[in-house]
Amino acid sequence: MPRPRRQPKEKTRAARLPLPQCDGPKLHPFDDDTARLEFIRILSDTSIDADAYVFEVSIGGQPFALKVVRLNLSSAPSCCKLIPAQFHFYDDEEDLMGLDEYERKILSRPVAGNSAPLDHLDHYFDPFYNECRAYGKLVGAKLNGEVAVRCHGYMMLSSKQEDALDQKFGASDWNRPVEEYDRLPSTRPPLRAIVKDLILDDTRWTPRVANKMLRDLKKMRKLGIYVMDVKPENYKDGMLVDFSVALTNPHVVFDIKPDFQIQGYKNEDLIAFDAMMQEQKVKTTIRASRNPDTVRKLRSSRKR
Repeated sequence: MPRPRRQPKEKTRAARLPLPQCDGPKLHPFDDDTARLEFIRILSDTSIDADAYVFEVSIGGQPFALKVVRLNLSSAPSCCKLIPAQFHFYDDEEDLMGLDEYERKILSRPVAGNSAPLDHLDHYFDPFYNECRAYGKLVGAKLNGEVAVRCHGYMMLSSKQEDALDQKFGASDWNRPVEEYDRLPSTRPPLRAIVKDLILDDTRWTPRVANKMLRDLKKMRKLGIYVMDVKPENYKDGMLVDFSVALTNPHVVFDIKPDFQIQGYKNEDLIAFDAMMQEQKVKTTIRASRNPDTVRKLRSSRKR
């Protein structure tokens, strides 16, 4: 009698390297066993087309927030208005169509013995890798948990855990290509997730809290982390909780774009911060950007 065919072992714990595997900061994996992961409830609105869903989870009896990133996004979300339009998450072939000859030449050069950035543009624009790069820089600067919510590393979810999200919360739209569903679940690329502190309470934004938020934002700018998506829903208890579209140095954008355009990207966080404070009617003692007229124009464009 022939032996039953063994199912391929899932690789959720095989790739334990810091990510992303390219030039620049990297995030280490979460140092606990994902088998002890229990999903408590979903914190995100699944009716909104976002790049990730956030869950309240328990790992080894400890509470955390788990940001599970969707796969294979074909275009940048609307909050990425200042990111060059030719860069689209995950789709390198489409990305190449938008690069001119000079940009291709720059991105074709190997960096510090690694492969050329052109070979893995997703490492610079994928929401999961954006989180990894930003938190890798914060960990290296010993600011993890000081200027943004604390991150504990990344993890890969098994196919059983992915099925559990569907059965328990109806979270099934992970943007997988149709052909992946013809494969054994254990052979599909795993869902990727970022483990963070769980913050459920939300402090009212007083001038004192706002000034702390601005100081934190400026500390990140000095490190070379540009959030690119400063808005109220990305803050909890006065702490930034989202780096999905962040640009973290070293970054390919800063290698191929002209100086004036790069400066525009870098200034966006400060301009957006002032606009956010005005929209929330918080009277701060200091202003993030130097040009109030620019803030008014930005607010007007958002209302259209």
